[in-house]
Formats: sequence, C-alpha cells, structure tokens
Amino acid sequence: MEEEKEQKDTNLEDPMLNEEKTPPLSTKIKVIIISVALILIPILIILIILLVKKDDEDKPSTEPIIINPTDNYTYCLIWLHGLDNKPENFVDLFTKDIKLPHLNKTKIILMRAPIMKMTYNKKKVTSWFDISEFPIDTKDKYNFEDAKNSSNDLKKVIDEEVELLKGHYENIFIGGHSQGACVSLYLAYASDYLLGGVLGCNGILFPQAEINGDKDSLNVYIGHGNKDLAFPIQFHNETLERIENYKGLKRYIYEGKGHAINDQEKKDIEAFLNSTMV
Repeated sequence: MEEEKEQKDTNLEDPMLNEEKTPPLSTKIKVIIISVALILIPILIILIILLVKKDDEDKPSTEPIIINPTDNYTYCLIWLHGLDNKPENFVDLFTKDIKLPHLNKTKIILMRAPIMKMTYNKKKVTSWFDISEFPIDTKDKYNFEDAKNSSNDLKKVIDEEVELLKGHYENIFIGGHSQGACVSLYLAYASDYLLGGVLGCNGILFPQAEINGDKDSLNVYIGHGNKDLAFPIQFHNETLERIENYKGLKRYIYEGKGHAINDQEKKDIEAFLNSTMV
C-alpha cells in the first residue's frame, strides 16, 4: 500500500518538472547575437533614410525660382519656361545675358510648370498645356483649357505681387518662351488690368484668346524665328492678325532662326525692357 501511495504522489508532481530543461545560451552566443544586431540595425536605419530621400527626390518640385531684389522692391518680372524645360535654365538669361535696367529693385520669379502626360508622345514632362501633335499649326493641336488653367496659376502670382507693390500693375512684367509665351500673352490680353509689359518668345497668341478691355497701349514684345518647327511662322502670323496694329506691340521676325531664343532676340528683349521698365 505504501508503494502505491508513493507512486500516486509521484504522479501528482508538476509535469513540467519532469521535462528536460533547455540549457541557457552561452555567453559567447549572446555576444554574437548582440554584435550582429549592432551591425544590422544601423544598416537598416541608413537604408530607410536613403529610401525616404530617394522618394523625396523623385517627387517633382513645383516651387519657382525666386531672385529677390537687393534694394527697394519696385518691379516684378515673372517668367514661364517652355515644354519639357525648367526655370533653372533661365536664371542666366535675366541675371547675365540680359541687363535689366533696375535689376537691384526687381524681383524675378521663374515659374515651374506641372508634370503632365503629353498626348503626342505619352511621356510625362513639365508642361503648361497638353499637345496632341507637332508641329502646332492649328488650334486643334493643343489643349486650350489646360492653358487657361495655367494662366490662372500665373494670375495668382500676379495678384500676390501686385499687393506687395501696392496695386502698381504697371510695374509687373510677365513673359515666357514657347508654351510660356502663349500663356503669358493670353493672360495679358484677357485680364482686366494693364501690365507693364509682356514678353512672348517663340510662342503664339491663341486664336481662342479673348481681348478684354483696351489693350492698344499694352507693351508687348513678340519674337519668332521664321524657321520655327514647333510653332510654324504661318500659324504665328495668323494668331497675331487681331493685334498687329496695336501701338504697344513690338514684333520681331528672326530670319533663319528656329525655336530657341537667339542672341539677337536677347538684345531686342533688353532694349524692350529698357524702354518700358521706367
């Protein structure tokens, strides 16, 4: 009976006590694990930082380049680049190539177009409006609604700056190259106010553009190469028929030149600004 009782008492023991105990990790193994962790954790942190940085770099910037005046803010020049271009490429144009008459008192705002997918080549590029086909020789080959939206973005910048200039619209000058010229010319003629001047380099005045109010005295420079393959000179001529007799228009045709801003054009722009930015 005592043997049976002893056997029963043994069966009542905690079964965990009967299992084989796992030997503790040796100090050497612990050191290895800690060492590996100390190596891998910084590497992981660096990889995360690099991935976040790359993601930020891949996001297209929407910020303009702003060159602030060094003296009392008196004039503002707002510039729009062309298709698949960027404002960085025009910094030298207004700080070195062209001598502005009041550079120290002029704020230069080089706007940056949004990224959009073009219909004509299915590529995403900086653009103020969609283009369905090149050359652009009819009003059906570009998206006029896109251009109007871009002009609204330009108008917002003008509104901000004219407030700083205490309502002096005559001290604000806008312009651009190619698409930027198109949007600038459109806004200048469609707006309620009269700006100090407009620069249209190798662009067009949209045939659909409305002319609002009396723009006869609006100072406008329009330069175009007669070998332009993007906006053919024939289409350029057609779009200017409504304003060719306006006294504020200064129109230049560059023989043998294409779509880029040429050296003579830079001189003519400088002369135009010197005669209007007064």
